[in-house]
Amino acid sequence: MRKPKAIPAARIEDALKAGLPGLQHRAEHLSYQYHLPTKLGTLLISPCDGAIRMRFEEVSLAAPCGASLNPYSGKWNFEGLDDGSLIGRAINWIERIAVQPLERTL
Repeated sequence: MRKPKAIPAARIEDALKAGLPGLQHRAEHLSYQYHLPTKLGTLLISPCDGAIRMRFEEVSLAAPCGASLNPYSGKWNFEGLDDGSLIGRAINWIERIAVQPLERTL
C-alpha cells in the first residue's frame, strides 16, 4: 500500500488563514511566521509540509485538546497531515481556544 503524500505547507497556510480570522503575520520571520491570541496565551504557528507546528509563548498550566502539549516547551503540534480533513480537524481544535476578533459594525 502506498503512503499518502504530506499536504504542502502553502495549502496548510491557506487553510489556516481562511479558518482562523484572528491569525496575524509576525513582523519578524523567525521559526514561527504567525501568531494567534488564545484563551491560553499567544500561540505561535508555523505551517509546514504535512504539519502545523505551534508553541505557546508562555507555557500554560491548562492544556488544549486535539494534540498533546509538551508541558516544558509549550509545543502543541499537529503532525501527519496527509488528508484535507485532518487540516480541518486541527483548525477546529485551534479555533476552540482562539480569541475571536471583534466584529466591526457600521
